[in-house]
Amino acid sequence: MLVLSGSASSRSRYSGYPDSIAVLGHSGATGYDSDPKQPRIDINANSWATGTNPAVNSVYLRILAKHPQIKGHNLNLAQDGATVRELLEQTKKVVSLKDKPDLLIIQIMDNDIVCPATKRDLASFRAGYVSALKVLADGASTSSVFVVSQFGSPTTQVKVLTRIERLGVGGTGPCDGINTSGRLVPKRLARLERTIHGYEAQLAAGCKLFTNCRYDNGAFGRVVDKQAYMSEDMNHFSIRGHAKAAAVAWLALTRAGLVPPG
Repeated sequence: MLVLSGSASSRSRYSGYPDSIAVLGHSGATGYDSDPKQPRIDINANSWATGTNPAVNSVYLRILAKHPQIKGHNLNLAQDGATVRELLEQTKKVVSLKDKPDLLIIQIMDNDIVCPATKRDLASFRAGYVSALKVLADGASTSSVFVVSQFGSPTTQVKVLTRIERLGVGGTGPCDGINTSGRLVPKRLARLERTIHGYEAQLAAGCKLFTNCRYDNGAFGRVVDKQAYMSEDMNHFSIRGHAKAAAVAWLALTRAGLVPPG
């Protein structure tokens, strides 16, 4: 395996719980549209990764409960609509910080998806993603990186949509699993699932190139969607969705050895 970052022995990594955390990526981590009383805006306090809302019990708050030294060291660099291009700029911001966060969480992919995806599409995504990870490996070598997969799946999501909601999201594209009449189109839905797994494979493979990177091994993707997890736009997390994401991420971080078990 080609390793693009230095060996673990050449760096000083945190042991136990991290003293600081940051999240990079798209609107899944910004708290966008998470509160129906404040629709269509970012509410970072609700972020599953770095938020401060007790109802979410974010990764940051879970660490804080065990490790007070992290208090106030929760940085949210995620951006609505971000692709791997914006991710690259976010990683440069991390590198420019005087004190690099111990733990960096990345949620990316959604806005990069082309469906159906060609080999060139997947290769382009992977190249941009790997470029971002290399910036961190070179300029924030003491930081540990944790990358999550796509939350839930189109197959479980469509099952919880009402008839009216299906009509609102239906389309005629090659990967629209619901048509304009609100009916399921199994072939299109399966195509979208395969495409998503293709992009997730790039996340996993790219992460393996770096000794400071860990992938969630599909933990987010194994979540069974529920209506309660979706915001009013049916495309972002509700507060309960952020809470679920935080719980799933916490278990995955434990399995990856980035936070202590128990």
